[in-house]
Amino acid sequence: MAQRAFLDTHVAFWLAAGHPRISKSLLREINSHSETVISAVSLVELEIKASLGKLKLPQKLAQAFLDAGIKIEAFDQNAAMQIVRFQSLARHDPFDRMILAQASAHQNTTLFSADHAISGLNLDWVRDCS
Repeated sequence: MAQRAFLDTHVAFWLAAGHPRISKSLLREINSHSETVISAVSLVELEIKASLGKLKLPQKLAQAFLDAGIKIEAFDQNAAMQIVRFQSLARHDPFDRMILAQASAHQNTTLFSADHAISGLNLDWVRDCS
Protein backbone atom coordinates (compact mmCIF):
# COMPACT_ATOMS: atom_id res chain seq x y z
CA MET A 1 0.00 0.00 0.00
CA ALA A 2 1.19 3.53 -0.76
CA GLN A 3 2.81 5.60 1.96
CA ARG A 4 1.34 9.10 2.29
CA ALA A 5 3.01 12.20 3.66
CA PHE A 6 0.20 14.40 4.99
CA LEU A 7 1.39 17.94 5.72
CA ASP A 8 -0.16 20.23 8.25
CA THR A 9 -0.67 23.82 7.19
CA HIS A 10 2.61 25.27 8.43
CA VAL A 11 4.73 22.49 6.99
CA ALA A 12 2.96 22.69 3.63
CA PHE A 13 3.35 26.46 3.50
CA TRP A 14 7.05 26.24 4.38
CA LEU A 15 7.62 23.54 1.77
CA ALA A 16 5.83 25.43 -1.02
CA ALA A 17 7.66 28.66 -0.10
CA GLY A 18 11.09 27.03 0.15
CA HIS A 19 11.36 28.17 3.77
CA PRO A 20 14.56 27.25 5.65
CA ARG A 21 12.48 25.48 8.33
CA ILE A 22 12.32 22.61 5.84
CA SER A 23 15.74 21.03 6.23
CA LYS A 24 17.26 18.77 3.60
CA SER A 25 16.74 15.77 5.85
CA LEU A 26 13.08 16.66 6.46
CA LEU A 27 12.56 17.15 2.73
CA ARG A 28 14.14 13.74 2.06
CA GLU A 29 11.83 12.18 4.64
CA ILE A 30 8.74 13.77 3.11
CA ASN A 31 9.84 12.79 -0.38
CA SER A 32 10.41 9.18 0.70
CA HIS A 33 6.61 8.76 0.70
CA SER A 34 4.83 7.85 -2.52
CA GLU A 35 2.55 10.90 -2.32
CA THR A 36 2.39 14.19 -0.48
CA VAL A 37 -0.98 15.70 0.37
CA ILE A 38 -2.59 18.54 2.27
CA SER A 39 -6.15 19.10 3.31
CA ALA A 40 -8.34 21.63 1.56
CA VAL A 41 -8.87 22.83 5.14
CA SER A 42 -5.29 24.16 5.02
CA LEU A 43 -6.22 26.39 2.09
CA VAL A 44 -9.08 27.85 4.15
CA GLU A 45 -6.80 28.37 7.15
CA LEU A 46 -4.17 30.15 5.06
CA GLU A 47 -6.70 32.36 3.28
CA ILE A 48 -8.19 33.42 6.64
CA LYS A 49 -4.74 34.23 8.05
CA ALA A 50 -3.90 36.22 4.93
CA SER A 51 -7.16 38.17 5.15
CA LEU A 52 -6.25 39.09 8.75
CA GLY A 53 -2.85 40.33 7.59
CA LYS A 54 -0.91 37.58 9.36
CA LEU A 55 0.88 36.41 6.22
CA LYS A 56 1.24 37.03 2.51
CA LEU A 57 0.19 34.34 0.08
CA PRO A 58 0.96 33.74 -3.56
CA GLN A 59 -1.87 34.88 -5.81
CA LYS A 60 -2.57 31.32 -6.96
CA LEU A 61 -2.19 29.47 -3.66
CA ALA A 62 -3.58 26.11 -4.74
CA GLN A 63 -1.39 26.13 -7.85
CA ALA A 64 1.70 26.85 -5.72
CA PHE A 65 1.03 23.65 -3.77
CA LEU A 66 0.38 21.64 -6.91
CA ASP A 67 3.58 23.00 -8.47
CA ALA A 68 5.45 21.82 -5.36
CA GLY A 69 4.07 18.30 -5.92
CA ILE A 70 1.54 18.54 -3.10
CA LYS A 71 -1.93 17.14 -3.82
CA ILE A 72 -4.95 18.85 -2.26
CA GLU A 73 -7.45 16.48 -0.68
CA ALA A 74 -11.05 17.33 0.19
CA PHE A 75 -12.20 17.09 3.80
CA ASP A 76 -14.90 14.43 3.63
CA GLN A 77 -17.35 12.57 5.85
CA ASN A 78 -14.79 9.89 6.70
CA ALA A 79 -12.39 12.56 7.98
CA ALA A 80 -15.16 14.31 9.90
CA MET A 81 -16.01 11.10 11.75
CA GLN A 82 -12.43 10.85 13.06
CA ILE A 83 -12.64 14.08 15.12
CA VAL A 84 -14.04 12.16 18.13
CA ARG A 85 -10.79 10.15 18.37
CA PHE A 86 -8.97 13.22 19.67
CA GLN A 87 -11.05 14.47 22.59
CA SER A 88 -7.96 15.78 24.38
CA LEU A 89 -7.80 18.50 21.70
CA ALA A 90 -11.44 19.56 22.12
CA ARG A 91 -10.42 23.16 22.90
CA HIS A 92 -7.52 23.27 20.44
CA ASP A 93 -7.52 25.08 17.07
CA PRO A 94 -10.33 23.51 14.98
CA PHE A 95 -8.25 23.63 11.78
CA ASP A 96 -5.51 21.55 13.42
CA ARG A 97 -8.08 19.11 14.77
CA MET A 98 -9.62 18.66 11.32
CA ILE A 99 -6.22 18.13 9.70
CA LEU A 100 -5.28 15.55 12.36
CA ALA A 101 -8.61 13.78 11.88
CA GLN A 102 -8.21 13.76 8.11
CA ALA A 103 -4.68 12.38 8.30
CA SER A 104 -5.85 9.67 10.71
CA ALA A 105 -8.62 8.58 8.34
CA HIS A 106 -6.11 6.90 6.00
CA GLN A 107 -3.80 4.02 6.76
CA ASN A 108 -0.11 4.29 5.93
CA THR A 109 -0.10 8.05 6.49
CA THR A 110 2.53 10.09 8.29
CA LEU A 111 1.38 13.50 9.46
CA PHE A 112 4.17 16.09 9.37
CA SER A 113 3.24 18.75 11.90
CA ALA A 114 4.86 21.67 13.69
CA ASP A 115 2.03 21.86 16.23
CA HIS A 116 3.18 21.07 19.79
CA ALA A 117 -0.28 19.95 20.90
CA ILE A 118 -0.43 17.40 18.10
CA SER A 119 3.12 16.13 18.61
CA GLY A 120 2.37 15.97 22.34
CA LEU A 121 -0.17 13.23 21.65
CA ASN A 122 2.81 10.90 21.01
CA LEU A 123 1.17 9.20 18.05
CA ASP A 124 3.61 6.96 16.18
CA TRP A 125 2.36 8.25 12.81
CA VAL A 126 2.99 11.94 13.59
CA ARG A 127 6.39 13.46 12.76
CA ASP A 128 7.25 16.54 14.84
CA CYS A 129 8.65 19.25 12.52
CA SER A 130 8.97 22.06 15.07
